[in-house]
Amino acid sequence: MLKHYWNTAVRNLTRNKLFTFLNVIGLSLGIAIFLSLTGYINYQFSFDKFYKDGDRIYRINYFEDQHGQSILQSARTHDRTALLVHEYAPQIEAVTRLYNEKAYVFTETTRIVDQDVLFVDSSFLKVFPIKLISGSDKSLIPPKAVMISQSQAKVYFGNEDPLGKTIYMNERLPFIITGVFEDIPANASINFDFLLSWSTQSFYGWVSKDGDFKTPWTFTFVKLRENVSDIQSVNKALTAIANEHITTLKNIDHTAHYELQSYQDLHTSPPLSGEVKPSTNKILLYTLASLAVFILIAAWINYINLSLARSLERADEIGVRKVFGASRMIISGQFLLEAFILSFVTFFVGSGLYMIFTGPLSYLLFSNITFLPNDGLLWIKYFVGFIVGTTLISFYPAQFISKFKPVLILKNKLGSGKGKINLLHQGLMVFQLFLAVTIVGITLIADKQVNFMRKFDSGFNTQQTITLRAPASTNSDSLRQVRYQQFRTEVIQNSAFQSGTSSQNIPGQEIRFHDEAVHAVGSANIKKQSYRVMWIDEGYLPTFDLTLISGRNFREKEARSTCLINETAAKALGYTNPTDVLNTKLITSDQKQFTVVGLIKDYHHESVRKPVDPILFLYRHPIEYGYYSFKVLSRQGQFLEDLQKIWHKHYPNDTFTYYFMDRFFEDQYQSDKLFSKLLNLFSVLSIVIASLGLFGIASLSIVKRTKEIAVRKVLGASVSTILILISKSYVKLIIICCAFAFPIAYYLTDQWLKGFTYKIEISWWMIIVPGIIVLATTLVTIAGLSIRAAIANPADSLKDQ
Repeated sequence: MLKHYWNTAVRNLTRNKLFTFLNVIGLSLGIAIFLSLTGYINYQFSFDKFYKDGDRIYRINYFEDQHGQSILQSARTHDRTALLVHEYAPQIEAVTRLYNEKAYVFTETTRIVDQDVLFVDSSFLKVFPIKLISGSDKSLIPPKAVMISQSQAKVYFGNEDPLGKTIYMNERLPFIITGVFEDIPANASINFDFLLSWSTQSFYGWVSKDGDFKTPWTFTFVKLRENVSDIQSVNKALTAIANEHITTLKNIDHTAHYELQSYQDLHTSPPLSGEVKPSTNKILLYTLASLAVFILIAAWINYINLSLARSLERADEIGVRKVFGASRMIISGQFLLEAFILSFVTFFVGSGLYMIFTGPLSYLLFSNITFLPNDGLLWIKYFVGFIVGTTLISFYPAQFISKFKPVLILKNKLGSGKGKINLLHQGLMVFQLFLAVTIVGITLIADKQVNFMRKFDSGFNTQQTITLRAPASTNSDSLRQVRYQQFRTEVIQNSAFQSGTSSQNIPGQEIRFHDEAVHAVGSANIKKQSYRVMWIDEGYLPTFDLTLISGRNFREKEARSTCLINETAAKALGYTNPTDVLNTKLITSDQKQFTVVGLIKDYHHESVRKPVDPILFLYRHPIEYGYYSFKVLSRQGQFLEDLQKIWHKHYPNDTFTYYFMDRFFEDQYQSDKLFSKLLNLFSVLSIVIASLGLFGIASLSIVKRTKEIAVRKVLGASVSTILILISKSYVKLIIICCAFAFPIAYYLTDQWLKGFTYKIEISWWMIIVPGIIVLATTLVTIAGLSIRAAIANPADSLKDQ
């Protein structure tokens, strides 16, 4: 018996090729997108979950306020904080400091730039239990000690044992390898291949052995003792450190406090100042998860509509089965078996599409996206969930079909489709169209915002600017600036280049230094805030086409006593008219005085998501790392080859690493472009799936109204009249769904836009156009069915009456 039902189910699916094809396409696309997005979302939420007891690891964040107003929110703390943690907070089991760098690491045979390096305390392994291949928790105690990842040990030393060997960093600082550890997974907020002993810094005199409270510059991580759940009490204990030891706070009328933040939440939490890498917006991930579920639900609704549409075509089969004694359970079971087979096939087709979307065609749909590696158990859960879900969804059409009365079927007198059943069909269709209109509306506004940001006048020009990573081999070299000036002079002599500059940071990158104690001499303004401190030279303004509103540029002879500021900084100092700030003397936190000689027009150093920060520009050459940027007159010709030759002439031991600044600056908008791209994909899919469902319900409606249409034609109705008759009900559905979709799309996009300092205004047409797009798609979808019904011979429909 079961074999008979199986054969019948297969025969019905293969015989009704259009029905099967539409369902396979709709469900397969739904499951493919669902798998793709959940793979991406699961990967993002998997960050930092691989350490043992990872839920006990926390980062200490530092906050500074003035009269309740936030001045600084930093992911970094003062380097002395870690030395006092155990004294003030006994709930803490272990503590370690981290300081990250991108270093030039080399041996006599292998040289690699931009290696991920961490200076860490010897207690690092007690907080972060990385897996050691060799070495111990004492390997990071002596100065100039380094532990290296397994993969990098292979790169630098091949199959040789790296222990005891010497490796060099930056300006040829030697480090002895004291241990090897397993590679850190890519889904880590802090990536590293080299761990350098913290004692190295005091050994070379870079920092004090006992630390200080001058400025927050290092990361501090702690591991709580087991069963410690009162985080607020730990925060209170840590804040006592700030209150009792940061003596400068009272002088500038500031208060400060420390807060713990779970290490496992770093990747999806709002970023603070000084983060190692950008975080991922948790709201974005939840939005994508919701859309993935909605797409799958829309595909299931599409299946219901198509099944109901096809039910009338199988009415004769059902009538004959009932006449020969088939029960409703048997008939329902037949349709449920067909649903099971269909869901089984579509899951594997959808999985195949997922493999293609995320594999060979990833550059089209999911470029620059990483997915969580396939987990067999998770896939089994998805498989079972999809099969069960599709089978349960099919229960309603199966029950509906099994209710057909054989007498009415065989007399060809099935109902006209009015009543509760028809209302449910229309409700399902309205929901599908509602999703389509909402997603298209959100997509349109998101696209406008992303394009607005990309084309926004940031106040400077990056179009013809190339930037080089400054040479690491000359870090801390007393002649570093002289060497750079010789290099720049030779570059500028080349006719392809117009100007050049050195800077600690470049546009599109967070400014490294900040100062919360900047104030004007003799000013009555007691308000303080965090000023970004930018190290540049006299070539910075012409190279990036910054506008000098008043005053002048730097002069090298008086560079150490003068500064430039932007308009926002002038206002922060209390000047309502920014130009009045000229010749004002400023005092910084280290009690140095600078005379303001120039006022720079505000520009967006980072994404327009953020407001313009007050910036203090000092004439300084970066003593380590930094960037050398050059204005190029034209990108035609061999300017890049010429620049590389000059570089290797002056810096033979450093790799030539360059960026085109327009691309570098636009990289800030990767997450926004990804969001926009995924929404565009969702828009197309939601319309496609809604169209498939619409095709099904329109087919059902036209089959039910075949005789009505025939009678109207006999009575003289034209083809256009019948087209309007059939289409007007769908136009009503569109109007109903738009009434719900428009306010929801407006609300969601308005909430999203609140995350931007500079944003578009939502115009009425941005809300109306999605409805027009979906309406046009709807009319095109049903046009073929309507025309075919309108031109059919009425005699064929009425011959049995």
